[in-house]
Amino acid sequence: MRKFTKKTISFLLISLIFFCLVFLAEGADRHTPIDTVAENGMVAAAHPLAAQAGVEILKKGGNAIDAAVATAFALNAAEPNASGLGGGGFMLIRFAETGEIVVLDYREHAPLAATKDMFASEQAKKEYWSKVGGKAVAVPGTLMGLTTALETYGTMTLAEVTAPAISIMENGFEVTETLSGMIKSNFEKIAACSDPEKIAYFSGGLPLETGDILVQPDLAKTYREILDKGIEHFYGGELGQKVVDAVQAQGGIMTIDDLKAYKPYIRKPVVGNYRGYDIYSMPPPSSGGTHLIQILNIMENFDIANMNYHGPTHVSIMAEAMKMAFADRAKYMGDPGFAKDIPIKGLTSKEYAKFLANQINIKNPKQVIPAGEPTKFEHESTSHISVVDAAGNVVALTQTINYFFGSGVIVPEVGIIMNNEMDDFSKSPDSPNAPEPGKIPLSSMSPSIVEKDGKPFMILGTPGGTRIFTAMVQIISNVVDFGMSMDEAIEAARMHCYTSGGKAKSIRVESRIPAITVKTLRVLGNEVDVKGDYDLYFGGAQGIMVIDGVMYGGGDSRRDGVAIGY
Repeated sequence: MRKFTKKTISFLLISLIFFCLVFLAEGADRHTPIDTVAENGMVAAAHPLAAQAGVEILKKGGNAIDAAVATAFALNAAEPNASGLGGGGFMLIRFAETGEIVVLDYREHAPLAATKDMFASEQAKKEYWSKVGGKAVAVPGTLMGLTTALETYGTMTLAEVTAPAISIMENGFEVTETLSGMIKSNFEKIAACSDPEKIAYFSGGLPLETGDILVQPDLAKTYREILDKGIEHFYGGELGQKVVDAVQAQGGIMTIDDLKAYKPYIRKPVVGNYRGYDIYSMPPPSSGGTHLIQILNIMENFDIANMNYHGPTHVSIMAEAMKMAFADRAKYMGDPGFAKDIPIKGLTSKEYAKFLANQINIKNPKQVIPAGEPTKFEHESTSHISVVDAAGNVVALTQTINYFFGSGVIVPEVGIIMNNEMDDFSKSPDSPNAPEPGKIPLSSMSPSIVEKDGKPFMILGTPGGTRIFTAMVQIISNVVDFGMSMDEAIEAARMHCYTSGGKAKSIRVESRIPAITVKTLRVLGNEVDVKGDYDLYFGGAQGIMVIDGVMYGGGDSRRDGVAIGY
């Protein structure tokens, strides 16, 4: 990793200003990596309006938690397809004064009527019960989680931090190409569960086009009702009953008692180290942090920095490490409230990683990958927002409704899009991740904080389902091993590989991965699936790097990501 002196930073700032002017004059491509630079505060989020909402809160004297909560609510307005009141999430908070890092888990829970075999039948699989409609809906936690964070660690009122979101909903904003594409590609699902004639994302029953103005009066009214009546209006009141009625109308099993019983959890982060950089990330019920650290630990046994970037050896080692992590994920991971013996220490141990690394032979890639035995090494582990405030407090927050537009159930006259998080449970009743009453489904969300010498160095995360922690691995390695800037690391081409049922799936790569690498991987016996150049499949990361008090932010152009600072 490069060392940055203050003199170097000054030069970089001058160079950055110069190149920004050049790119503006010549019309820079939106994929061109250019870090946002600031000294007072910064927010990186999946939409410019949401990031700006967070920055305005910082300018008004709010701390990083206030800004993160405001940004999260604003994303409900500006990126409604990805997160909102009908979903859940995780938040990682680091306090500048003490260096303490806490985890707030407001992930969705299974309804109390859930059973282990509810998605095991052939009918359930054929009709996509876990993906579309009311049966797919888990008990949402976003509103409870964000208000808990605000009341416990923030300094502002709920009215203050929701004001930007309500303004976006009532005044409207221009639909981006990304959002328009999401509405069109999910039209069939939404139409099956909701009336397009009565939904804000459609006009005359047809999806909004790029450049149309999206106004969301129903959702704005819902937010104002919550401000007036409190969050109990959602968790057990009249609003909650409307949500339950909409879910049950589509075959769901969630009840008002489920909403009344919901509560978030405070947890401790899972911790690892990669080449001298301390990594703090999400513990179970997310698998993301544990396997992020596991894959990096395996990679640490190889001289990654001196490999040809995205050459066959580099991609092969990452793919083999990812396959091993996914095999372990399937066997061991679940809700710690139900699966009592998750071997976090073994899965994140350097010794176990070395044992796995010694099994990698890129000339003979594994096609069948059994889970390892991390218990032998048990010596004493969507949309994303990154925030840094002037005092040095940092927040990494990832929240979701799972699939784009969740279950397709949109509560009439309320505007809340309900999640389909029940799909994150295993279909097998014998899995540690099988549905049970009140159980939290396994997640891959990995909001993370990376420290160097006891100080925050990177705050990052990404949506993307099971591609989340594999994308995070690559971003961290891009910075640590290859000396990339924050935005360079985010914009760089990505790959992904996993296992299912103990068998290796294809290596998925963006088309910017060199053709010779793809050809060589296939010659070595790998199946390779080439996707688009900046493909939504690989997530939408947001990150902030901090060097000598200066913040360098990056937002993923695979979606509408941006970093804004001041």
